[in-house]
Amino acid sequence: MSRLNQIIMGVEEAAKLWGLSPGYIKNLCAKRKIDAVKIGKTWIIRKGQSRPAKGSKVNV
Repeated sequence: MSRLNQIIMGVEEAAKLWGLSPGYIKNLCAKRKIDAVKIGKTWIIRKGQSRPAKGSKVNV
């Protein structure tokens, strides 16, 4: 396993890990509610951060 796979994840992996929908994860990324950067169309999310609070308001 590469070192990057140990420290970053994509939207799909985050959704499975946190039990949230991929669309909701993307909204959280866009609103800077989780530590992530966008490269092209892809969100890169830092592993090891706390699961976002379920039901927290995200205004799009």
